[in-house]
Amino acid sequence: MEFSKETQANSFYVILSGLLRFDEFKIDEKGLWNDFTIWRNRINKGDYKFTFNYLNHSYYDGYLNNIFPEIRYSEEKLGVFHKDILNHLTSKKYLLDKKSILIDLGNDNSIESKIDHIDLYLFPHDICIFSIKLYIDNPDYLTLGYISDFINKIRNLSSQIYFDNSTLSLQEFIEKEVIYNLNPDKDWTIFNPQLKSYIIIDLKEKLAEDELDYLLYDIGNISILGSAKGEGVFAPAKPYFDEQIEKNKISIFKNWSALALYDTFTRISLNFPDNFKSWDYDYFNLYIHCLYLKYFMYLTNTELSEVTVVTKKTEKIRDEFIEFINDYYHSHISYKFLPDLMQDKLMYSLEISSEIDRMETKIQRINEHFQEKREKTFNIALITITLLSVVSVIYSLSEWIVNLGCPRNWMYPFTSEIIALSIIGVIYYIFSKRK
Repeated sequence: MEFSKETQANSFYVILSGLLRFDEFKIDEKGLWNDFTIWRNRINKGDYKFTFNYLNHSYYDGYLNNIFPEIRYSEEKLGVFHKDILNHLTSKKYLLDKKSILIDLGNDNSIESKIDHIDLYLFPHDICIFSIKLYIDNPDYLTLGYISDFINKIRNLSSQIYFDNSTLSLQEFIEKEVIYNLNPDKDWTIFNPQLKSYIIIDLKEKLAEDELDYLLYDIGNISILGSAKGEGVFAPAKPYFDEQIEKNKISIFKNWSALALYDTFTRISLNFPDNFKSWDYDYFNLYIHCLYLKYFMYLTNTELSEVTVVTKKTEKIRDEFIEFINDYYHSHISYKFLPDLMQDKLMYSLEISSEIDRMETKIQRINEHFQEKREKTFNIALITITLLSVVSVIYSLSEWIVNLGCPRNWMYPFTSEIIALSIIGVIYYIFSKRK
């Protein structure tokens, strides 16, 4: 079967994610805890223990501590902001009340979607990732044509939406409904030219493998449907299309495939619903973990690029980078194969591993500079101590010669100066050889 704009889906949702810096001292913590709660309270309407038990037995400790710290921490540690661990919160307002967003597609056409949840991920190093899950439940709009148009519009901060009886931009909605308690800087949008899009579609009908590849490309690249097949001016060159499918596609079973790209992650299943919400509770958090890695690398690289003179601040940046890599960069995260495979694809698509390699090269240069600086300081101190001790040696040697019978007026100052120059010459020779 071939897909078209009229191809029906059983279900569809997209989770939009954005990134920003926050200042822990500017957070309205009282307001934050009034409006948000621990994210586990939205899992199965608060019945989270089965899900947490599954996660606890699926992942290694290091990764669990990074992205699911609530699993291991006692109750008294929850409900309070901790700067050294992830604080994953969900908006109380949307736990029961699924408010709607209406987005204008143009040509007097619009689509209504519902807000499933709004989450905040407050990571160490003052990094926040927010996420907004939107879904369409009207069967009339569960077609690939509408889904594609909706994704294309909703990821742009400038898009106009109708929400709560008023018209506003998506940026204004986020500032009003999502990040207001964080008091972020006005320039938070510079990190978000488009919101990251985590797209999950379950189709009613089966597709041939090549058709599924074409659809993955079109949805994942936010291209007009049919582009991957060669239709329209935005059709990809065959080598580019083949490279994406070969290197970025995740394909394990015949009933679903996924495509990991820089700004999007797309999973399309063929009449295979996600009954246990694994792609929401489990794999989406892996996606967030990789986004955090990428964002930290970007910020650290920016700080190092501004360095002109190596100082204590540079040393602090270096130490934070090394500590971060040890804590968050894992070669393996799970006892199961799919999470590790997904992490590899996400790391590749976000260019995390290559960026870490480049960062380590910069850090190595900084280390070499500090080593050279320490050696120079040590050498200067050693020379100073040596020269101070030379004075004592010259005097003692001169007095010894005088005691042996040498006239004092012959020893001072000429003979003692010759001895001093001889000793200094020997010292210079030793240091030059050492260098």
